[in-house]
Formats: sequence, C-alpha cells, structure tokens
Amino acid sequence: MWQTEGEGNDGRLSVQGSALAVALLVFLVYCPVLRNGFVGWDDGIYVYQNPRLRDLTLPNLLGMFTSIHASGNWHPLTELSHAADCALWGMNPKGHHLTSILLHGLNAGLVVALTFALARARSAERHARTMVAAVATGLLWGLHPLRVESAAWVSERKDVLCASFYLAGLLYYLRYAQEIGGAPARKKRFYLGALACFLLALLSKPMAVSLPFVLLILDAYPLARLGRVRLGRLLVEKLPFLALAAASAVITLKAQRAGGAFRAMLGVPLGTKVLVATRATVSYLGKTLWPSKLLPLYSYPQNVSWASWRFGVPLLALALLVVACVWLARRNRALLATLLCYLLALLPVIGIVQIGPQSMADRYTYLPAIALSILAGAGFGKLWEKAATLPSRWQSAAVVLAMALVPGVLASLTMRQMAVWHDSETLWTQVIRYEPWNAEAYNNRASFYFDQGDYPSALSDYSAALSFSPQVAPAHQTKRRSAYLNDRAITYVRLGKMTEAIADASEAIRLRPSHADYYQNRSNMYRRLGMAEAAAADGVQAQTLRSGAGTQPIR
Repeated sequence: MWQTEGEGNDGRLSVQGSALAVALLVFLVYCPVLRNGFVGWDDGIYVYQNPRLRDLTLPNLLGMFTSIHASGNWHPLTELSHAADCALWGMNPKGHHLTSILLHGLNAGLVVALTFALARARSAERHARTMVAAVATGLLWGLHPLRVESAAWVSERKDVLCASFYLAGLLYYLRYAQEIGGAPARKKRFYLGALACFLLALLSKPMAVSLPFVLLILDAYPLARLGRVRLGRLLVEKLPFLALAAASAVITLKAQRAGGAFRAMLGVPLGTKVLVATRATVSYLGKTLWPSKLLPLYSYPQNVSWASWRFGVPLLALALLVVACVWLARRNRALLATLLCYLLALLPVIGIVQIGPQSMADRYTYLPAIALSILAGAGFGKLWEKAATLPSRWQSAAVVLAMALVPGVLASLTMRQMAVWHDSETLWTQVIRYEPWNAEAYNNRASFYFDQGDYPSALSDYSAALSFSPQVAPAHQTKRRSAYLNDRAITYVRLGKMTEAIADASEAIRLRPSHADYYQNRSNMYRRLGMAEAAAADGVQAQTLRSGAGTQPIR
C-alpha cells in the first residue's frame, strides 16, 4: 500500500523504514502515559462502568452495533476495541493506554507514508528532500502537544482508531488514482480498499465524514486528475463515499439528540455560534504554532459580539487567510489545498451544530492538523535542501540542528502535557489554573475529591462551582446548577451538616421539581433526622416520578 508507481523495492523499504522509525519514536515519547490512570471524565461510561464490556458475548457485541451508547454516540468499532482491551487487561488502565499510544504511533507512521505518497504524486523525481519532508511531517504531527488529549485520554480511543482507517483510506485512494494502464481488478481493489477503510473510520468516529471532500481536493491537487478525468466521473466515483457519509451523519445526529447533547446550547443564536466557531478555527492555528494553555475543556465564551476584538480579529484574520491562499493559488496551489483540507476536516466539530458546552477542544485537531503538518514538513524539506547548498559546513549544520530542535521542543511540551492527564485532579486543576471561572471544572474536581473521601475539598469545589454560572443555554444552566446543589447536599451529609444538606436539596428540587433522585436524596436526609412523615412524602414523590420517567439514582 505504501509503494508508489515507478518506485522500486529499495524505495519502498526506505519509506517503510522511515515510517516505522517515526512510529517507534512517537510511541516511545508517549510511554509515560502508561503511568496515568483513568480519568473520571467519560472514562467511566466508556470503559470501567460500561456493562457491555464485561463479557464478549454475542448480545453485547450486537448491542455495540445496534444501539446508541449511553454518551449519545454511535461508534461500535471503538467500543469493540475497548471490549478487546477489557478482555486482555481487565480494568488495568496501563493496557488501555498502551493500545491508544500504539495506535497513535502507527498513525504517525501512516502520516509519513501519506506525505511521501502525496509528494510523489506531484513530482515523479525522487530525491532526499521528499524523505526529509515526510519524516518531518510525521514527527511534527505525532509529537505535537495538541495530540495528547486524543492519545492520552482513554475515552478518545475513537480519535486514534478513526485516524488509522482514515489515513489508510487516503493511501489506498492515492494508489487507485495513480493506477494508470494497470489491470482493472488491481485498480478496483485499491478503490474498494479506500471505501472499506472509510467505512471502518466512520464506525470508529463520525468525524471521518470529511474524507470524500478531501478526496476531491486531492483530485485537483496534487493528483491533477481534473485535467485527465471528466468531472462527472470524479463525482460519480465519490457517490459511495458520500452515501456512507450521509448515513453516518444521520445516525450521529439522531444519537446525539437522543443523548441530549444539543440541550446545552439550545437557544444560542446562529450568529454567536459562527463567531465562536471562527475564533476556534483561528485559535487552533495559533495553538499549532505556539502550543500553550492547552486545556481539556474550554468554556463557552460570554458576551459574544461582532464588535468585540476577541471575535472580530479572528474573523478578519480568517478572511484574509482565505483571500491570500486563493490569490496565491495560481503560483502555489498547495496553500489553498492545505487550507481547504484543514477547514473541511474541522467542519464536523467546529460548533455550528453545537454538541456539548465547550467552545473548542484539542482533540478536534487530530485529523485537521495532518494537512498543516504536511505543509510544514514540505518547508522542512526545502530547508534541508537549502542547507546542502550553503557555502559553509557550519552553516549547513546550524540549519539542520535548528530543524531537529523543533521536534525536540514539541516532544518536551508533549511530555509535560501528558502529566496533566495523570488523573482527574491534575486534569481539572489545569483548567481552573487558566479558567478560574469554569464551573464545570470545579464540579468535576469536586466529584474526584468526593470519590476519594476528601469531603472538605469536595465541598469547597462544589461551592466554587455554584458561585459561577455554567456558560450554556438558560434551561441547561438550571439543570447544571440543580445538579451542583444536589451533589453539595450529599457532601454536607457526609460531613454531618444536615441543615445545610436539606437546604441545598430543597433548592435543587425547586429548580428541577421533576427529578426523582433529588426527592429520594432529601427523603434519606429527613430519615436520618427522624422526620419520618417528611421522609415518607418525599419517598412517595420520588417513586411516582421514577415510575413515570424511568430515572436512575445519581449515587
């Protein structure tokens, strides 16, 4: 699959050897992740509390493909990979992390192969610059700290697994598109391989829906198929890909709606979403160039306005970038192709159709950053070639050393970022450090302290969460505030402060009177105080609501 037309066995081995070397290096850099545990943020519902992973029985396997996950997602292949890990390692987080970083290392190797294949598609001439560019691309992408969230968070297995099939699909398609004058069966095999990989990518994470559109961009550049193949034929050969993408999009929207993922942003104006999405698009570019203040959860901004420099400047910057790439396309189509691939890969998660209360997420760059890394890798290749022509060996050595320094700095930043994902405490402390107003971060860290039995710290963080308003839609804000109150009430119980506990429980019920668990919790509090009549009344109300809504206790 990695061999390019006209390339001999030695060339194929050099590409594979370089890809394997990069894969191994990236894997070794990520090995400290093996010291990390699970984090309470989704790892529970995805892995250690997921009943379908306990046994690889036929009903459980069928359930992965025929039912929606508790998180509101449908990614059966990812869930199957978690089940395989549970069968191999049980609930030892080391084994789960090992699988994820192996896949991430594999993806870095596939990025090397993809970069080389794209360079060979543009120019048949073989030279060392192409190999340098391919290796640099794999290292720049694989060692960048923006990749840490996808590789070090067990719940984001879907990112690394999806990317493996996405990249393999691109490689198969390049072989298909460059198979000129060969046997039809061979050409068909490459096409079906690309289609099969696309299907597997969608079954891992629906973000892969961008692939058909990326293929069309590759047809224009660097494959130049628009000049050799009729546009109608190019579109027809993408129809199976588009059909799979459409089916995946429909299933995903239904799953997310069923899981309540859209509720947090109900009522948020489209103009606000566009401004926030534009700012996120530019922020990803900025964090790619200068990776600092990387957070697991970026809160949704308030006071969003076209007139604010926080949103007006990113909008202007993105518009100027698009205009510049279009204007330069006559001389350098690589810039425009890179920008389009980046934007298309980012589009499913940019926030126009908002899922969840976050404004952006580092994990969303996992696929889009490949295009940016390929462009940067090409620049490294040109620098290497230029270094060879410098009059002084010292000058050449200085350029090569500077090039090697960049992946080294990225690796250092990545290793520091991996420590953030050690456990829930380190994770949410990082968010609070840079966003001290982030109510959800305080709440999540409080849950960690509660589970550890550190009730005073949990109480402090629950109180901090209540002092800030979650930056979401009003209805969802009420829901979150009532949940914070309920959790703090339970914490008060553990500390023996029953008066404060009942006050919080009563306020939670006032905000959300249809929630059965809140009545049940207050009933238990009344029972502790010997108030049998009040306890019985709340117990009856909880049972009535539960029988109608089918809710389950929170704790």
